Amino acid sequence: MTGGHPDQIGRYHIDRVLGTGAMGVVYLAHDPAIDRPVALKLIRADLLDDSGRREFVDRFAVEARAIGRFHHPNIVSIYDLSLHDGNPFLVMEYIEGESLYQTIRRSGRFGPPAAVDIMQQVLGALGAAHAGGIVHRDVKPANVMIAPGRQVKMMDFGIARFDNSVLTQPGSVVGTPRYMSPEQ
Repeated sequence: MTGGHPDQIGRYHIDRVLGTGAMGVVYLAHDPAIDRPVALKLIRADLLDDSGRREFVDRFAVEARAIGRFHHPNIVSIYDLSLHDGNPFLVMEYIEGESLYQTIRRSGRFGPPAAVDIMQQVLGALGAAHAGGIVHRDVKPANVMIAPGRQVKMMDFGIARFDNSVLTQPGSVVGTPRYMSPEQ
């Protein structure tokens, strides 16, 4: 363990932290079986009380299965789902680049042609997800990756709603308040 972070999770060798949040950490890792870089998202489900933990882990597994079977050029691919010390983790396609949020903070606004191109890709990803019965529910610049060549990759379907899903508590609010629709 280096700097409080594991050196390995499952078969994946941890290289460095890509990002942290209240509920987990995303690492750049190496998959030795395929010999490729991956993004590994380790969720701190142990922070939840016992009653919410099972529901959360179930919802996390539903996300992985639904998105893992879903293929679209503008949605980050999920390769694996497992547990590490009782905490679930996802192994995803590693996207070389930065989030739309980071890009805008660094470079400012996009010109109209670039903005239209990015939004068409975001809308294509969301349209395909909706057609597959998946509603993202946390669309924001931090969840839109910009890869080389300005290819957009939507990520973090962690609070998505799926057709026939009963994993979200009735009356609960999910999403990032700043980016939520007014009716929520």
